[in-house]
Amino acid sequence: MSIVSEQTIETIQPYWDSNKKPSFTALVKERFSLEIYKETQKYCDYLGMEFVFAGLGRITVTSFEIESASLFFEVLCFCSMMDNGERHDFTLLMSCMCSLNDDFSRIHIESTVPCPKNHRTKPGLPDDLVPIIQKRNLDQVAINILNALHICPNNGTMPVNGVAVAESLGLHVEKCELDPRENVFGKVFFDDAITIVKDSKTGLAAIKQVKKGTILVNESPFGVTDPHILNNTILHECVHWLLHRPAFQLGKVWNREYAATACRKLKIDGSTHKWTSLERMEWQANSLAPRLLMPDWVTKFIANEWLIRYEQLPSNLRMERTIDHLCRFFDVSRQMAKIRMEELGFEGVKGAFAYYETRQYSIGFDNAVREASRNPLFWKAIASGFYTYVENCFVIRDRKYIYRDQDGVLRLTTHAKSHPDECCLSFVFQRSDQSMPFGMFRKAKDDEIFIAGSELSPAAFKKTTQTVASISQSLPLSFGDTLSAHMNRKGITLDQLAESSLLSRRQICRYKTNAYPKISLQTVICLCIGLKLHPLFAFDLVKKAGYSLIDTTEHTAYKIILTSMTTSSIHECNDCLKQLGLRPIGNE
Repeated sequence: MSIVSEQTIETIQPYWDSNKKPSFTALVKERFSLEIYKETQKYCDYLGMEFVFAGLGRITVTSFEIESASLFFEVLCFCSMMDNGERHDFTLLMSCMCSLNDDFSRIHIESTVPCPKNHRTKPGLPDDLVPIIQKRNLDQVAINILNALHICPNNGTMPVNGVAVAESLGLHVEKCELDPRENVFGKVFFDDAITIVKDSKTGLAAIKQVKKGTILVNESPFGVTDPHILNNTILHECVHWLLHRPAFQLGKVWNREYAATACRKLKIDGSTHKWTSLERMEWQANSLAPRLLMPDWVTKFIANEWLIRYEQLPSNLRMERTIDHLCRFFDVSRQMAKIRMEELGFEGVKGAFAYYETRQYSIGFDNAVREASRNPLFWKAIASGFYTYVENCFVIRDRKYIYRDQDGVLRLTTHAKSHPDECCLSFVFQRSDQSMPFGMFRKAKDDEIFIAGSELSPAAFKKTTQTVASISQSLPLSFGDTLSAHMNRKGITLDQLAESSLLSRRQICRYKTNAYPKISLQTVICLCIGLKLHPLFAFDLVKKAGYSLIDTTEHTAYKIILTSMTTSSIHECNDCLKQLGLRPIGNE
């Protein structure tokens, strides 16, 4: 997640990553020392003493009042006074207040009294103004927030509505298509700002003026419209508004050179990592939003009730039925209900729903290469040769699902787009923090994970297998003869193959007439694409050329092309290779 106030996009610079960390103590000493010393002098005059010296001591933030955006703090001031030629040293305790609404530009000193001996006030906020919340206290903090917002879990007001919570805080929620390059769920704005959104009419990027107190939520993050995601996103941003406004405002005013602050990409490495202010804010918002939706004791009560009702069912089914009931009661996703039950200590939750409930059907070529190299199940699925890569989807090779447009480019049919679960391999997003340039953001997608179980139907498997097997039995043993056999079988001329493979006519003639020609791996792949070979035939031709593909990034990319893209043009294949920083193949 990133935090910024977008006064001007061009001037946003990283501040939280700088060596100079936001410090409320340093801010008070820098901005308000003169006012504090004047107040000390007034106190001396009140006592009828002569002011000699004053110095600032410990500064403790005692509380933050959300309604008035006021920060209350105590200042210890060490001072010396002269009374009839005799010097007296005092420690004064000043109760002070300043407002976020004027960027901490003014201080109001409410009282000045002698500091009691051994006085030490427990801080309400640390020096960076990010609350300290221990993991074991998260559920109680969530209950406190619900009570403060007059949303009581036991009065029948569940489920919690994110928009209603935002409005009770004086926030305005807007749905829009955020800049797709950002890949975010939502943003909350602490100041008037500008941001980039996608214009719904033109589809182009547009500048949007946003007022302070606005939450922008992505209407269809990653192409998925899910009210559960939207609700959780809004509550996530409400937590930032409730808990993190002082920290944001401190960061903004502390860096004088820029009118905005920005948090860049973060990565937490192990338990010894020293958390930054930003990481604590993100962790708190991520942890509290689900607890606001599913408070601990209510969730425990309902879950236990339904576990008892389903006592006669097998353990896995019993747990799945209970999770689904929690989904309906709290109006949350199945994944969130499952996670909350795990957090609350219910046994046997991990085994519930071995498959993923929210599926995606598109995957970028670079992520597909990464997934194929690490996931044997995914590689097994595409190595079967039953799927082709079209419009970022691995779809069954069938005219019902794919067609060629007037330019000869493969496209998904309307039926395939309407029924992706019927014909496409499916994935689930794995998410991680990303660096974003504007706003306070939710987590963003990292890559897609293949879901085992999105398989080909037995009928389609049988049909394809019988066709491929009959052709395989008739193929010659040498490379040159096999190349000729495929050209004859498909009725492809030398000129046609030269054009579709980006190879010269002379090259192809030499490969045809030589049983075991000296040929590069890239050239073999060009021929497979030019001939539009079935994957099994393509790998057969590669083997007969004397090559075997290994598990490098380059070879994995070639594997995916041979299994899923030989029916695409060689130019489309080269575009995918370029995404990975690999050299294009053929004489392009």
